[in-house]
Parts: sequence; structure tokens; C-alpha cells
Amino acid sequence: MRDPRLILPAGSAAHRMLSEAVQSRKAVFFAGLPGVGKTLLLQQTALLCRDAGRPLYLIQWDIARQGFETPEMLARYPEVEGTTHAAIRKAAGFWVRGAVAKWAAAHAGDDALLLGEAPLVGHRLIELARREQDAAEAFLAARSTEFIIPAPTLAVRRSIEAMREREMEKPRHIRESANAPPNVLTLLMQELLAAGDALGVSGARSARGYDPDVYSQIYTRLLEHRHARPLVIDECWPVVASPYELSMAAVELQPSPAEVHAAMEQAEALGRARLEYEAQNWFRPPA
Repeated sequence: MRDPRLILPAGSAAHRMLSEAVQSRKAVFFAGLPGVGKTLLLQQTALLCRDAGRPLYLIQWDIARQGFETPEMLARYPEVEGTTHAAIRKAAGFWVRGAVAKWAAAHAGDDALLLGEAPLVGHRLIELARREQDAAEAFLAARSTEFIIPAPTLAVRRSIEAMREREMEKPRHIRESANAPPNVLTLLMQELLAAGDALGVSGARSARGYDPDVYSQIYTRLLEHRHARPLVIDECWPVVASPYELSMAAVELQPSPAEVHAAMEQAEALGRARLEYEAQNWFRPPA
């Protein structure tokens, strides 16, 4: 019996792309701004993964960063207007490369799938897109690892934003209340366009807000060292449950207290000036 939460039409481009990924990839990451449908697509992929009988592991920015947001860390590195502190963002980046390398080594010979969600913008797991000389690079650069860029049309994007506002007012899942508020979405869009302009992406300078073509070009440029492709979303699907609802066997990769401590030490060793520079220039390779 078809799970009612699996809402992608069987003949849609999204269903075909995600089904192909579940059948042929070892890892799939959804990269994009908040409010483009990453979490919903992750949920839909997880349901397809369950139907395919593959063990599932998850790695998500909003979940991973919680390991760093202890009362002690937040006292030292507080949020500012809903934005995670630069030191925590950098530490999460240090952690994620190691977590991916460990997972790849542990599951090299099995049928497990790693499913991830990474905003990239504003130094939020941008390390997944960077070419580094470490144990994670071969796995992240392999053809068996794919980055999908959800690119809703303007009308669909507006519908998603309206739904997010309703979810935050009356959340169906505890994680919905932690979604980025409208003012943060606006700031992130402006930050992304500024990055696109600095990278020479056509149309980024003249764009006044979300433009699906410009948006796709910027993320494709950010992921130039990865196997990445946009997924155009031109219709709204009848969501019947929270996209965060994953009532299936899935292991979430989260940093242990020891890993948090080690990653924070790495971030703090960079010094305040370097952390601020990287936070502002997250779209450039480290100097």
C-alpha cells in the first residue's frame, strides 16, 4: 500500500530524479536556501529509500548544529537576530567533513544511503562543497554522491514561504518552530545574491529577490567541484504531514560532546578576525 505521505506524482520530474538517486547513489545532498523545499524532498527521498529496502542515515544542518548549541556554547557564542554565531558555523563545518569520512569508511561495502540537507549560504556546511585534501574528498567528489538543488518557480517559492509562516504559527512538528523566520530568509537571499555577484554569476547583481534561474546558477557555481544538478519545481504538492515526520528507521548523524569540543577548538584556534573573514567570504575558498 502506498504511504499517504509519499506525495510526489509518479510521473513527475521530481519523482523520477529522486527514484533514480535512491537506486544509483551512495549519498544524496539537498543544497539550497531555506524555503525551497529541501526538507520535503528529503522526506520524500527517505520514503523511497524505505521502499527500496536501503538502510538510511541522515545529516542535516538544523539537526547537526544543535549539538553545538549547548547553554555553555551559546553563552560564549550567542545567536544574533536568529543567526548562528560564526564560530559555531565554522565548527560544524569542521565536524561534517570528519563525519562524512567516517560514514563513508564504515559503509563502503553495504547498501546504506546517506541523505543530507545543507544550506551552504552564509557558511552553513559550505565545507561539503569545498575541495579539500582529506579523507572525505574522494567520497564527496565521487559520481555516486549527488547534490540536488531544489529550484521552485517564483509562484511555488511564495507558496512555500506562506506555508512556512503558517507552520511556525501552528507547528505540526517540534522542528517546524525552529524554521528560519521571514526576515532571515530575506537576509539570506540578499547574501546569496551578493555572493553570486562576487562570483560573476550573470543576473545576480540586478536581481531584487528570488529568481529561480539566477538562484540555480549561483548554487551550481558553489557546487562546481561536485556532481550537482538543479531540480525545477513548478507545482505545489498536497502535503499531508509535516516534512519533518520520518516515522521510519533512520539514523541521524550528530556530533558527540567530544566531537563538539574538538571542532570548537579548531574553530577558536583560527582567531576572531579569521572567523569573521570566513563568515563574510564563505563562498570563496579559504585563504
